[in-house]
Amino acid sequence: MYINEIGMINIRSIKNLYWKISLEHCAGWHVVIGDNGSGKSTFLRAIALALFGPSNAIALRLNWNEWLNKNEDYGDNENPGEIYVHLLYDSRFDKIPGGYKSIGFHGFPVLLQFIKSKNDVKIDAPEVDGYNPRRGLWGKRACWFSAGFGPFRRFRGGNKDYDELFYSNPKVAAHLSLFGEDVALTECLQWLQDLQFKKLEGDPEGNLIDSVKEFVNQSEFLPHQARLEQVSSKGVEFFDGNGCRLPVEELSDGYRSILSLTFELIRQLTRVYGYKSIFDPNDKTKIIPPGVVLIDEIDAHLHPTWQRRIGIWFREHFPNLQFIVTTHSPLICQAATVGTVWRLPKPGSNESGAMVRGKDLDRLLYGNVLDAYGTEAFGADVTRSDESKKRLQRLAELNRKELHEQLSEDERNEQEKLRVMMPTSPHKVG
Repeated sequence: MYINEIGMINIRSIKNLYWKISLEHCAGWHVVIGDNGSGKSTFLRAIALALFGPSNAIALRLNWNEWLNKNEDYGDNENPGEIYVHLLYDSRFDKIPGGYKSIGFHGFPVLLQFIKSKNDVKIDAPEVDGYNPRRGLWGKRACWFSAGFGPFRRFRGGNKDYDELFYSNPKVAAHLSLFGEDVALTECLQWLQDLQFKKLEGDPEGNLIDSVKEFVNQSEFLPHQARLEQVSSKGVEFFDGNGCRLPVEELSDGYRSILSLTFELIRQLTRVYGYKSIFDPNDKTKIIPPGVVLIDEIDAHLHPTWQRRIGIWFREHFPNLQFIVTTHSPLICQAATVGTVWRLPKPGSNESGAMVRGKDLDRLLYGNVLDAYGTEAFGADVTRSDESKKRLQRLAELNRKELHEQLSEDERNEQEKLRVMMPTSPHKVG
């Protein structure tokens, strides 16, 4: 299943947004950028809500009054807030009750309306074009994949109150960390241990543990040749880049962030499609089911070299997944050569969100970091500190003076020092 259209009106900080791509561009790396407070997390949470439905969301104890843009004054009979998502499902993989039987991709809309009545906001999901998601997409017999991950991706330290959701409502649980900072992805470690036990017992599903281990230990995934060494009753153990054997919970934040996401992603795919349908039978380095994966602040805790590689790695080894990710890093955008980059408007402005295209997109995808910041996709004038700007201005003054008269020895030394300090602008004169 994929998303090819997203619309939002007056949902928290998002006043009006419309995002659309074609079917051939769905699978890939779709990046959402914007200032703090522009609505990146809201964007992902709204998509997740449309995917699993407001009835299932009761388990999250969400307050719908907090979902409307509070700068607007609405009458009791208006429908001030909307989330619209148009989905494409592949009947070869996805099973949607009431859906098409013919082979291929088929689309259907989902609309959520936030209606203000007196002091409360209620949420409704009307039929659109005759489609009722309550009987189809959100139904218990539906079989399709989506998952969501917040910026706090870890193996332990979560709120125990959420643990039951992984069993009672797995569709919501697959997106749980998007909605709270106190969620830990502990289930994936228990799942790995269960696979190891099944292998020892001769259960064919247990052989999946070898495929997962081989998948994670690919040379281009974890930095510095870190690798998964053993899964046992004691836990999941790795060798880190220094050759030290450690429980996975004691690896650095960057490792834990990506490993928890990867393990949980494979676990959730296995839950939906079954262990026999996960890996490409002709290439065990690729996981083949389709679906939607939402990741907030994918760059959190990652060194720049890993930020540059991580999107390309996920895109290549999960080739049929649609990743929709948020970031503050231009390096994350470089993987969107297969995908898109969308920029949300600045908070408090009258701008409209839009796809980054043309020359600016080329600089994000193929240029260096300075080229990317030069597009102003990440804001204007962010490449230098205020102190650096003062020194750059002083260098310009000395360069201008040099054009008309000879510099003193002290001025010459100061000029040379500033040129060494700022090699990208050595001859700036204004």
